Amino acid sequence: MSEENGSNSKRTPRTEITKRKVLNAAKELFIQNGVATVNMHQIAQTAKVGQASLYRQYRKLSDICADIVREECQVLIDETQDYLSSTNKDHPPLYKLYQVIIKFVAYLELRVDWVCEVTRASTNYRPIQSPLYQWMREICNQILLEAVEKGEVAKLDVPFTVEAILGTLNNVDEQLLHQGYSVERILLGIKRLYIDGLSKKPH
Repeated sequence: MSEENGSNSKRTPRTEITKRKVLNAAKELFIQNGVATVNMHQIAQTAKVGQASLYRQYRKLSDICADIVREECQVLIDETQDYLSSTNKDHPPLYKLYQVIIKFVAYLELRVDWVCEVTRASTNYRPIQSPLYQWMREICNQILLEAVEKGEVAKLDVPFTVEAILGTLNNVDEQLLHQGYSVERILLGIKRLYIDGLSKKPH
């Protein structure tokens, strides 16, 4: 009896299996067709789950998108946290901010053909409110407050500056795919505006 119970306890719950099927199917459809053309019925068909099972897991498409974004950005989050908590924590704040931005842009570049669209859809296309940007907002805010505290920048409206940075990053896919900018050009522009431009100039 105890062995049987132990075996059952190791089984993946049915709800988790359904969730995994749904997320995998949605990601496949998003990559193939783009978010705008995909609906809940298609996801249920591709995942081979019933409509009722799908809606018990997710009420709307944006909820599926939000979970995909959380999963996709976990590697970025882990790498960034490792960087900020390592010996690099003693680097000047603006230098750290730029390194975080480099990691963020590199993450988007590898997934630019679909993940930016999914990120926007995760909030019903409300700008920069997805789990990815909420996390990035917190990181940028912490680093810029540190820069102010250490006197690396002049008097600064930190919340506004953070939103300006996020607004720029939110358009990386447009810049890469449609305007033909290189990653190097994007990063150089960001550095001039938000790193060099904020740094307190010596008198």
